[in-house]
Amino acid sequence: MATAQEIFERYGKVLPAGTTIFREGDAGEEMFIIQSGQVKITKHTSTGEKTLVILSEGDFFGEMAVIDNEPRSASAMTHTDAKLIVLNQEVFESTMQTNAHIVKKIMRNMSARLREANRQIVTLMMKDHNRRVANTLLLLVHKHGRNTDAGFVMDIAMTPMELADMVGLGQDLPKVKDILGKLEKAKIIRMDGQQIIIISPENLEKFIKYLEMKEEFEL
Repeated sequence: MATAQEIFERYGKVLPAGTTIFREGDAGEEMFIIQSGQVKITKHTSTGEKTLVILSEGDFFGEMAVIDNEPRSASAMTHTDAKLIVLNQEVFESTMQTNAHIVKKIMRNMSARLREANRQIVTLMMKDHNRRVANTLLLLVHKHGRNTDAGFVMDIAMTPMELADMVGLGQDLPKVKDILGKLEKAKIIRMDGQQIIIISPENLEKFIKYLEMKEEFEL
């Protein structure tokens, strides 16, 4: 069995931060596995480019276009310097036919993405911007939060601007910063430069429940 280093030497690429991997609408001839670093997936909307998700080590992407031969449904760009394993359609199909573990992993990954997409849609439909931001932070901390002495730190780079894009408020960054300021004043989060640290996921959940009750009873 080939080692990780041998696989990388055969199929790997090293890309600096800010490199466009593919654009929405491109033909999908390859899929990618992140060996290290982070990749940002974005989609063009009527109000500009929106960040859908930031992927990190062990995640893979681009498989849908390889499977169904349809154009790319989103764009991908390296968020940090990254090492990627690049598999063309021939290698991908051969791997799918001979490795049941990979097939199961891809199916689990696609299922998880659908669930996450559904949660994002529900969040984006919320009229209350405070709930949008708080719900998104809670989703992020559960998926990417790493517990430290300072609180839960995201293992992805997440700035207020990127958060604003994810909640559909990319054109209203001051509003997102204002909401983050309220959360910081309530000691639910802490800003360390551009990094968002969740001090208490439990209090973040309580804040969300308070907002839900406030909306329900029109307080």
